[in-house]
Amino acid sequence: MSKTRISAKDRSFYLKRALKAADWFVNSQIKCERPWMADHGRFVYYYYMPEKRHVPGLNWTHGRAIFTLSEAYRITGDHRYRESMELGARYMKALQPMDPDQAITHGSIHEEIPQSPWGGMLDGAQAASGFLMLHQAIKNPDYLRRGRAFCEFLRRTWRPDYGLASGVRYYPESVVYLSDKAYSCIHNATAIPFWHLYRATGEGQYTPYLVDAADRILRCQRPDGGIYFTEEIQALQKVPFNHHWGLGETHEEKCLLRNDDAIVVVIQAAHEITKEHKYLDALVSYAEWIMANEPHVRPYNAFGVQANNVLDIGRMTGRDYTPWVLDHLKKHCLDLQVLSPRDPRAEGGFRGEDEEGDSGIFGGKALDYVPTRNTCYMAGLLYRLSGKGTGAGFSFWGID
Repeated sequence: MSKTRISAKDRSFYLKRALKAADWFVNSQIKCERPWMADHGRFVYYYYMPEKRHVPGLNWTHGRAIFTLSEAYRITGDHRYRESMELGARYMKALQPMDPDQAITHGSIHEEIPQSPWGGMLDGAQAASGFLMLHQAIKNPDYLRRGRAFCEFLRRTWRPDYGLASGVRYYPESVVYLSDKAYSCIHNATAIPFWHLYRATGEGQYTPYLVDAADRILRCQRPDGGIYFTEEIQALQKVPFNHHWGLGETHEEKCLLRNDDAIVVVIQAAHEITKEHKYLDALVSYAEWIMANEPHVRPYNAFGVQANNVLDIGRMTGRDYTPWVLDHLKKHCLDLQVLSPRDPRAEGGFRGEDEEGDSGIFGGKALDYVPTRNTCYMAGLLYRLSGKGTGAGFSFWGID
């Protein structure tokens, strides 16, 4: 099969737009003049354009910011990106207990603030991959140490009945496992930093947990390739719309994943480790389901994930899925990017917030918000199309 050729001019255009997304993280980063204000260096979760207000970011926000910035730094060498990453990493470090006396939660990552009583593992995994992306970018061994500490927490708390721990509580310390299966599919994206650490170090003790996570994801896939957010959909009474699922009229449609939090990386890793074709078959089936059934306007972030999925699956399997992505790129990606120098805290970010319903906590409409979630996914897509990047922490090829 011949591959779709993207012109040098278009590749340059996609890179320019991706770097604008990286600039959004730099320009919206919280800077506090007074040294006793603890938000200094924190990336924002989202920015509300009408009132120029923001919600400060949490653990996964910082990981995704570093995904975007680390590729910008690697491509351009611009030290603005490095300085922004390292400033944001100070906040990430404050979220991670590394005191050996904290034997239960050592290496896990607090959710929103250093005093947070809770830390979710799926969110913390993105911060951990952020540490590993930062280590790859600047070779500071402390970032590798921190990424490894998170993976070691996951490894020592894995259980055959539940798989990976779902979270921790800090006061007092305890490990939490899923009491139901509501997030059983995307929860396994928690395994992604295992792959990044293995790629960085060759430490093979993490590979069995990647394969186990992939097998748990495949339990949620239906025969036509679509993937439910849980393997037990009939046990659910109501499925509300959010940024992951809930779209559609029937119960089954509402249970389908739209934003899958990059579970494809885990399935790709399982294939690379085992060479079993069931993982490739699952990936191709999923890509073909996506192209037959998507994209929809909502959730706004979903197209970035779906496009990244089909591009990466195509790359791994020798298929050319690029035309599907290009056919939908303008409406579902480029048109959502803010190109307004009058508001530097919005420019370059991608609009559309779905977590709170049809808007965010400040009211207004979904398109009044510029969130990290959309901006990271879309930047990763544009890096891929430019030929210069992979998608970093949300990519099988994120670490060379």
